[in-house]
Amino acid sequence: MNIAILYTLPTRRAKKSAFIDTDEDTIASAKEVAKAIFQKGALPMLVGLPEDAIEKTIREIKADCIVNLIDWTGLDLPLSLQAMDILESLGIPFTGASRRAFELGADKIAMKRHLDANNLPTPRWQLFTTGHEEVQKDFSYPVIVKLVKEHCSIGLGKASIVKNQEELIVLVHKQLITYHEPVIAEEFISGREFQITLLEKKSGLTMLPPAEVTYKVKGINAMLTYASRWEEDSPDFHTSGMALAKLTDEQLQIFETLCKKAFRAFGFTDFTRIDARLNDQGKFMFLEANANPGLSDDPLYGMTVSYKSVGMTFSDFVWEIIQSCLRRQRV
Repeated sequence: MNIAILYTLPTRRAKKSAFIDTDEDTIASAKEVAKAIFQKGALPMLVGLPEDAIEKTIREIKADCIVNLIDWTGLDLPLSLQAMDILESLGIPFTGASRRAFELGADKIAMKRHLDANNLPTPRWQLFTTGHEEVQKDFSYPVIVKLVKEHCSIGLGKASIVKNQEELIVLVHKQLITYHEPVIAEEFISGREFQITLLEKKSGLTMLPPAEVTYKVKGINAMLTYASRWEEDSPDFHTSGMALAKLTDEQLQIFETLCKKAFRAFGFTDFTRIDARLNDQGKFMFLEANANPGLSDDPLYGMTVSYKSVGMTFSDFVWEIIQSCLRRQRV
């Protein structure tokens, strides 16, 4: 079986960005996936996708299946959507989300609206596009400010938390000017944080044992920032870890019910990673539903903790995703 691994190369904009590590990480992920596929006896083919030859590169792919690692986000998100349009017209089965589900998961505005529309609990939020919007009165502070189209915690730091409306207005203006894209403000949920992996197996949609982000700090400092995830020389880099979550049977049932509902509501396929928290009252709250989460054997990644807890290797996990994709083609 021939399997292509389609991954995005850094754009010209990304190469000039301070966050180039997040784009280069996709290349490393593609190599990991290729090795995993080879270990399963299939023939992997790495296909780097450049911004200047999207259609030509995709249409030249000859394979039985494509592992989709398209990962252009932020101001480059339109390139991802263009690539997804071409991918869907190709006729070769590909892993992960459809174009529609991809856009829902990649754009935080669409994601939050979809969570609300489907009665999936998420922190109260507000969109800012100009900075002149009137701040809604029902916010409970602290509030966190996030970039709408970014991933990998780009734009997130300790300064992303504000304690009142005045601070919120100042930060919104600053982020709009700095990043040239809309931002959302949402109530900060202080509590336990989880990464929950769902996988479509032959037996049906399955929630793997949830992973929990472990923090050495508390309160508003207990959050995944860009520095804590990507800057090894930062003091914040060592303030978080990942472990198998200890949850009651009742909590596990709630997690499974809500996450499966989200998976189906967003139209996800093959797999996803849900980021969530339990608030101070123990209520489950969705932070993000990831349409095309990265694939890696990194022990600090929630997916890794989850699939290893049920005796799977990275090769096993990748192969399950590919098999799910091929089953969809046969239906």
